[in-house]
Amino acid sequence: MVNKIMKTTSGALLLALLAVLPLLTGCGDKAIGADGTVIATYEWDGKPHHITLEEMQQEISELPEYKQRQYQDKEGLETYMLLMAESRLILSLARDRKLNEDPELLKKVQDYLHELMVKKITAREVDDKLALTEDDYLRYYEAHKDDYVRPAQVQLLCITLTDKARADEVFAEIKAGKDIAKAAQELADRGELVGPGANPASPGDTDYISRNAFPEGTEPFLDAAFDADIGALHDGVIEVDVQGQKYFMMFRKDEARDAYQKPFEEEDVRKNVVRKVERERRNAMMAEWVTQLRESAEVKTYIDRIPEAEEETSEPEPEESEEAPAEVQPE
Repeated sequence: MVNKIMKTTSGALLLALLAVLPLLTGCGDKAIGADGTVIATYEWDGKPHHITLEEMQQEISELPEYKQRQYQDKEGLETYMLLMAESRLILSLARDRKLNEDPELLKKVQDYLHELMVKKITAREVDDKLALTEDDYLRYYEAHKDDYVRPAQVQLLCITLTDKARADEVFAEIKAGKDIAKAAQELADRGELVGPGANPASPGDTDYISRNAFPEGTEPFLDAAFDADIGALHDGVIEVDVQGQKYFMMFRKDEARDAYQKPFEEEDVRKNVVRKVERERRNAMMAEWVTQLRESAEVKTYIDRIPEAEEETSEPEPEESEEAPAEVQPE
């Protein structure tokens, strides 16, 4: 309903809209009607209308849980009661303006109804019949174990620059005894670091990196990084070319870890497996169900009756003027 998405308006505006709106202040203010406990009344087009406590409670129970929590105390219930009244007034005005007969709105209502019907029947015929077991998940995992391998990784203290002369200068300082971490911090402070290790929060630290995380052209750097000994400074500046841009890299290898087969029991692995198995099984069931529908209805198609798409005719390009454009002269 509209009241479930509207914001509270000011009390003054609402009082102006409502002819009568008694609030719950105690047991003596309640009136028991045929449909339940009346908590608000108003008039529209000379006719009395009312809102019951039971209607409000039912509506609130249909809201998402986080929304329901907003309407648990007295103040929240009063707010929702006002929203209900406002919503009904606005809907009454819309009916008076014949919006319930508007063709555009009716078309949207019909489209939405069809969408809901398709979702409902699909849920009944496919989703509700989707029965999977732990064995199904385990079989998928065993068949796709390679997808759940963390590759070999290294962690470096790396400096990457775009200027060769600058890189040679920095490397010479490090070879002469300057700590590479200090050099990385100074370069970061000057905004010179790029690429791996350029994180300003931890200059030079690449965290754990794997070969498949880097673009083509960085192979010389990766080969050197994975072949180096722990704690060793690579003896030289490595030049790489990535899409025509040259980078100059130097590093110290701090950590390394081998490839690791993630077990099925690992939370992220299990979630991924369950999601993929359910999607595959659902897609298969959906295709089978739709195929059965087509066959039972003896669907025939006549592709030859569909007209060919007309070829787009390109607009002729305007002829260039032989005269050169006049240059804009400075004032």
